[in-house]
Amino acid sequence: MTDTAPPIETELRLAVPPEARDALERHASFRELRKAETRHEVTTYFDTSDQTLARNGISLRVRRVGDASVQTVKLAGAQSGIATARGEWECPVAGDTPELMPLAGTPASALVSAELADRLRPFFVTDIRRRILLLQPTDGSLVEAAFGEGAVRAGNACESISELELELKQGPPGPLYRLALELAATAKLAIEPESKAERGRRLSTGTPPPVHKAEDLDLHGRLTGAAAAQAIVDAALGHMLANIPAARAGRPEGVHQVRVAVRRLRAALRLFRPCLERRAHRRFDGELRRLGQVFGEARDWDVFALETLPAAEREAPGADHVPLLVAAAETHRQAAHSAVRAELAGSAFTGLVLGLAVWVDEGAANPALLGNAALEQPIKTIAPELLDRLADTVAKRGRHLDRASREDLHRLRKALKKLRYGVEFVEGLYKHRSVSGYLHPCKDLQERLGNVNDAAMTVHLAKRLAADGTPDVAVAVAALAAWGKTRGDTEVRHVTRLWQIFTLEPRAWT
Repeated sequence: MTDTAPPIETELRLAVPPEARDALERHASFRELRKAETRHEVTTYFDTSDQTLARNGISLRVRRVGDASVQTVKLAGAQSGIATARGEWECPVAGDTPELMPLAGTPASALVSAELADRLRPFFVTDIRRRILLLQPTDGSLVEAAFGEGAVRAGNACESISELELELKQGPPGPLYRLALELAATAKLAIEPESKAERGRRLSTGTPPPVHKAEDLDLHGRLTGAAAAQAIVDAALGHMLANIPAARAGRPEGVHQVRVAVRRLRAALRLFRPCLERRAHRRFDGELRRLGQVFGEARDWDVFALETLPAAEREAPGADHVPLLVAAAETHRQAAHSAVRAELAGSAFTGLVLGLAVWVDEGAANPALLGNAALEQPIKTIAPELLDRLADTVAKRGRHLDRASREDLHRLRKALKKLRYGVEFVEGLYKHRSVSGYLHPCKDLQERLGNVNDAAMTVHLAKRLAADGTPDVAVAVAALAAWGKTRGDTEVRHVTRLWQIFTLEPRAWT
């Protein structure tokens, strides 16, 4: 191992039901192969008891295949669109425990002193039988396809594994995405963002999957519109996939972050809509809207059950009856989370994610596949007009705010959110002070409009609970609805004031 730029491993993992494997292997990409390699891999991951390596984004493993052992150091994976990209160093070792000398020149070398090396211990083990094939999706591209079946074990905890790893060996990622899309049309596959190392750490520590917020984008002004669209969509897809394990585990913030990612994807499509091919835009936006409804239902019940009802119990007149709603709300919440898990495991979600990735990747190389000729221009040239369209929609929906209905305010909130995300996508093109000055009142206004929406949702969900309730539940629902309406009326007064402040702020991109 030398102190040089690391080889970058780019891979996409797909969960494969065991009954789907035969169908996959009948796909043309596999039938054309003449040779495949099968091997049994037992891999032990090492760290200190306080997880020094994991806390620094490093994994250290020793893998035994037959009589040979290979030591590998990997950096924590960065989500690059729908694939994971990470630095990787590996070398042969003599036994089944890590060796200090080969770590020189890797990120682990600064951490693994002789003292720390003495504290390394096995954390978890994966036992996988793999069938490995080399595919050539297009001229100039190579993808290693590895079917893996087995388990990851940490003490008494165990999770089974049945997956297909597609690792890019040569060429751009586009053919990798398209191959995955074609395979997903052959058999029921689900994108698996969690690596075996991440699953093992979760099992060994008993901690839930982490939650990730969206990272800031820094677009270069010379990027074409098509390349900028790809970067924005890839970032949102990466944000969404990074939070799938937390959403599957039922973490409310994980569900919320996936919903945010869906909104950001819709906002990206709305920003570029004048430039995009209409049928593709309509198809993807429609699927994202449906997906947002699934996650929105779960998020609404999370807020209602975990935040609204406890607050009402403290504050609402007639709150003595509010605890009667807790069990019914929790039933709805769990049902909504079950729908989320089913959606994430379904073919529609897999097809949507892979389809979007293919569309923007191929469109960045050939903008005509993405939309019209405007996408060939620099993003700095076309961004002002695109942002103006979003800002004009907000201005239109904010007219006559003094007599706006709750539905009017909801439409204003959605338009404002798309504008805010649109500005954030391209904020690196403009002066920080101007963008900050514009976004600050925008966010304040959006937050108040969100409070108005939450109050309206309180009334809506309370009435849903009343449908099957007893007279006592009806009393609690009436108290909750009255409390929610009062909160909403208070927030509307703040909205009017903040709208006046926001409309005075000059557009940061002009």
